[in-house]
Amino acid sequence: MEYILTIFFRIVILVFTIASTLLAVYSYQNKLRLRNVRISWRAGKLRGYPLFATVFLGLIGSLAAIVFWTEAASVYPIFWAYLWIGSMWFISSYLASKYYITDHGIVKNINEPSQTIPWFQILDYVEFTKPNGVEYLFNYSEMDKSLMEGYKQLKLFVPRSKYKAVKKIVSLKLDNDIEGQSLPDIDLKRIQED
Repeated sequence: MEYILTIFFRIVILVFTIASTLLAVYSYQNKLRLRNVRISWRAGKLRGYPLFATVFLGLIGSLAAIVFWTEAASVYPIFWAYLWIGSMWFISSYLASKYYITDHGIVKNINEPSQTIPWFQILDYVEFTKPNGVEYLFNYSEMDKSLMEGYKQLKLFVPRSKYKAVKKIVSLKLDNDIEGQSLPDIDLKRIQED
């Protein structure tokens, strides 16, 4: 029975190793597909890094150091697999949690197409000052839906160090379009008299 459990455990580790590698490759390919990136920044919860992947990698790294220091050679392969899984998870999480501003739009998560908003879909935006930067709230319409059904919002936190560059890009891409959509002044009394 112990032999079967050992084989099952190794198969599970092998599957997770392959899956984490494929996820990291997928994330890296999505990053390479981005064109005309003007600015990007880290947006993870742990000082810009992804929280769970960073904590997992740090924990496994610490445990691996203890294992190598105590020379427990029988568990080396397992810790190499865990280090690999943690590294691949970190890479994919890091790339997915970065924000990208491109000539074509805003990418909040490279692995989630619904978090990529082209400039032409953005209807308006609002800036909120936060302690360490500015939070943008973009209102946009979804493709192939009516304005009322397809109305969505995207929050994007911009650190103070990136604010001027992001503000410049957003102004260039949106301010002229949004200002041009305002309603003209109409004299209702004159229209009613005619």
